[in-house]
Amino acid sequence: MDYTFLADRIKTQLLELQANDKPLCVIRGSGGFNDEAGESYIIPFSDVIYLYNRKFSEPEFNVKSVGIADIKELLLKQEKFSALLSIESGDDITKLKISSAEIPNAELMLEKFECRGIEEQFSAAEVCSEEQISPLLGLAIILMFVATVDDDIAQEEQEFITRFCGDDELYSQAYEYYQNNTFEQTLGALMLNEQQKMCYLANIIELAMVDGAFDSREQKMIKHFAKAAGLADDQVRTIRDVLLIKNQLSIL
Repeated sequence: MDYTFLADRIKTQLLELQANDKPLCVIRGSGGFNDEAGESYIIPFSDVIYLYNRKFSEPEFNVKSVGIADIKELLLKQEKFSALLSIESGDDITKLKISSAEIPNAELMLEKFECRGIEEQFSAAEVCSEEQISPLLGLAIILMFVATVDDDIAQEEQEFITRFCGDDELYSQAYEYYQNNTFEQTLGALMLNEQQKMCYLANIIELAMVDGAFDSREQKMIKHFAKAAGLADDQVRTIRDVLLIKNQLSIL
């Protein structure tokens, strides 16, 4: 939602609360928080997120603030025509259904506040030759990490990985490495050229989309891989947009 169209009484209050800062974006809900009927907004600033909510019978908005440092998790689970945004802080979880038009704003908020723990890892100087793994094995391992990042591997994701591996030997090698190493260690053991990095990126994104939900944790891992591989944001967007078109089979 464009900040310009926000209700004047909310704008006035935000000016009092954040006199020297502007909101990153405004996210309008499709109803109230946690499946309640009503009107709601999520308005993130640099260090705090304001949650505005009211039932249709209430004249004024209820507002609460969540400090960025207090947020345990920000999740965006995308569906075909909408998405579910979830904010967890302390013992409190606020969920909000949003329309597809609000998804770019939600992604902007997640991108701003997500943890960026993975640094550049594709450096020959940092990797000993005996630690390196082959590009084919490495991609199978990376796919396993992406598929399980939400702690629940979908059947479509499992079938995707099985088809990619092709034989039990590659799958077994990848699974053993996956069980005994971290995502960061896997990145550190890879030596990829530019074509191989783009191949990895395309397969990772397609796997994330194959179950029909482009989970924010999957998106975060994709961004981490792209950053570690030195791939630009426009390269990620290009591949993502092509795959979105390719997999939009409902239009046929």
